[in-house]
Amino acid sequence: MKKPDSVIDFLTSRVLRLSNTLGLYASRRYREEFGLTLPEWRVMSIIASSEPVTAREISRTLATDKGWVGLSAESLRRRGYVSGSPDKRDGRRTLLTRTEEGRRKHDAGLAVSLWRQERLLACLPEGSAKLLVECLDRLQAEADKMLEETESPRKAPAATISRRSSDR
Repeated sequence: MKKPDSVIDFLTSRVLRLSNTLGLYASRRYREEFGLTLPEWRVMSIIASSEPVTAREISRTLATDKGWVGLSAESLRRRGYVSGSPDKRDGRRTLLTRTEEGRRKHDAGLAVSLWRQERLLACLPEGSAKLLVECLDRLQAEADKMLEETESPRKAPAATISRRSSDR
C-alpha cells in the first residue's frame, strides 16, 4: 500500500469520514421519522440488545462518555421510551429497559437500520462483505490495544511506530 499523500488519505480519516457521513444520514432520518436524536437511538439500541443494562455498560459498548449516555437515557425516560429500576445487587446502579412504547419505537427504527445495512452491503463486490467485517474487527481490536497503551506508563517510541508503518 502506498504511503498517504496527506492526512485526508489516512485510513483513520477515511473511516472517520464514512462514520460521520452515515451518522449525519442516521441523525436526519431518525429525527424526522421517529423524533429521536442519534445519541438517543444509539442508547436505545444498546438497551434493546442488552436489557436490563446500566449507563456504564452502554458507555463501554459504545466507547463513549457515560455523561452523554446518561443525558440520552434520561431524555428517553422522560418521553416514556425507557424505564429505570435500582439494581438489586448494587443499589447505586440503575438498570435500564425499554417500555412498550420504547419497544415499538425501537422496532420501527431497527427496520430502517436493517435497510441501510443491506443497501451498504449491496454496493460491495460479491463476497467481500465478510472480509470487510473481519477487517473491521481486526482494526477495532488493534485500536483497543492502542487505547490501552495510552493508559500504561510505557508507550511505543515514535521511531518504532514510523518503522512499522513503512513496512506495510
